[in-house]
Amino acid sequence: MPPTPRFLPPSFAEPRVSARLWIALAAGIGAGVCAYAGLYPRFDGGALRAVIALTSMPFAAAVVASSLSAPTDGGAFGRALGYSTILGTVSTIIPAAILTRQGSDQFVTACIFGGFFGAVTGALYGLPLAVLSAAGQRHVRAETHASTDLAARAGGIWLLVVSLIGLAATHLLDDPGTSYDAEGLSAPAVIPAVIAGLGALGGLGVIVRSTLRLRRRNAWIERVRCGLEPAFRTRVADVRDRIDGLPRLEQGATVVELVVDETSGAAYRVAAYGTAVALVSDPR
Repeated sequence: MPPTPRFLPPSFAEPRVSARLWIALAAGIGAGVCAYAGLYPRFDGGALRAVIALTSMPFAAAVVASSLSAPTDGGAFGRALGYSTILGTVSTIIPAAILTRQGSDQFVTACIFGGFFGAVTGALYGLPLAVLSAAGQRHVRAETHASTDLAARAGGIWLLVVSLIGLAATHLLDDPGTSYDAEGLSAPAVIPAVIAGLGALGGLGVIVRSTLRLRRRNAWIERVRCGLEPAFRTRVADVRDRIDGLPRLEQGATVVELVVDETSGAAYRVAAYGTAVALVSDPR
């Protein structure tokens, strides 16, 4: 996106994180939270939850980031479900290697056995990831400042929900008096609940931040439309505007025009021409 002119309010600043990255981050963190909460077939007794969580995070982020390139939300849903099933199988290789250090024959058997359950688990994880991909696809394709905030909010809502599911699951499935050990890693059973709680708080924080940015931006644009910002006005874009070089605050062909004399600082709303500084949605 082009940089935002300095004349616009702070809420119009160019997003530092893209819509695709917001969605992928939510997917990775949410999958990691649920895996660490123990939401998988626990043939390891829960000992490898840290390994499985660390594997799930990049896989889930990659699944969603790839699925968002689909041309439709239905395509994004289907891709996410298919990719999750495949990577669910792949994710069992490292746990199988840790659990079967005694011999290669056992490793092959464990891979076959784990691959079946990994595919099923991957498909189950794929359903919420597919929902997230379908919800975020249109925001990613819009490529506007508003769509980036909408994507962040969608990712935050999704992360909040799945983190609360993980929190409920670890309270139901874990014994608070036990610890899970694997390869020198020790995790008391209370830590998954803390991780899930932090994930929920992170999702809530993203929701609040993105909602505030959307409201502030919308309020300012409405002030311009109502003539309450003397230095700015809106009009339909025409041939003199280099639309490709303007920040796309929203989807539409209406420009916000700066009509202030920078030398004197005075606003001239009767000026024939001003300087287009941003694109916003068309008036309804």
